[in-house]
Amino acid sequence: MSDGDNESGEVKLAHEEANRNENPASLVAQWMEESTYGTLSTISTAKGVEGFPHGSIVPFAISSDGYPYILIAEIAAHTKNLLNSSKSCLFLSHPTPEGDPQSHWRVGLMGNFTRVVSDSRQSELSSDKLEKSLILPDEEIDNMLTRYCHRVPSAESYLKTHNFYFWKMASIERVRYIAGFGRICWIDGQEVVSEISDPDFQSITHESIEHMNEDHEDAMLDICEGMSKIKPKSVKMVDLDPGGLILHTKEPEHKIYYSFGKRIKPEQVRIEIINLLKRSRKLM
Repeated sequence: MSDGDNESGEVKLAHEEANRNENPASLVAQWMEESTYGTLSTISTAKGVEGFPHGSIVPFAISSDGYPYILIAEIAAHTKNLLNSSKSCLFLSHPTPEGDPQSHWRVGLMGNFTRVVSDSRQSELSSDKLEKSLILPDEEIDNMLTRYCHRVPSAESYLKTHNFYFWKMASIERVRYIAGFGRICWIDGQEVVSEISDPDFQSITHESIEHMNEDHEDAMLDICEGMSKIKPKSVKMVDLDPGGLILHTKEPEHKIYYSFGKRIKPEQVRIEIINLLKRSRKLM
């Protein structure tokens, strides 16, 4: 048996032990929902410390398909590092630990970050940089910004007035899970992604959005009034994911992301929108 086989067996046993009374991948998905920032470790390219880990604090949001993404400047050290090597680790930990911090949860998401470029900004990059980038429609980039602004309200000015780009962890290879003493294992990255964004969710998105826009504009207007303290003339739902929904208002013009506060499954959409509406009406 090879060393790789031994490691695979140890990983499987550790995972089964940690999974005895809980679902580690599901917990990681919830912790990602609750966290607004993490420590990004990249491989340094700076003179004299080439190849060393470089850590920096970064806010992050979660894409509609379940991957974390960040907004960083072209001149930042971690951007230069990612351009040289996409390999990275996004480390998250309990935001308010009491007592021994090692008794609380922490996770390391190991994967590869890719620059995200909108159709309209392709001309800003050289052909070699563009080849390594993920090119998306402007509307999708705008929805990414809306999700990101839910966590970092000042971010809109960065993307529009400075040389910033989104970078998405487009592949998560492995996740190091630590939930306390003895609750430690490695998790396959795709298992975590599936918990963050259920593969079946996309099948109900279009129908749910269409239903809300045709029959429940009044409810969405109440969500805007209660949560955002605005009274728009009209509102449409423009996107929906397992973590929340995006509403586009007119008079005043806004795109706003409203979080469910957790990652949900397709069958939970109706009840979670109702719960969001109930919370909103209590705030009116």
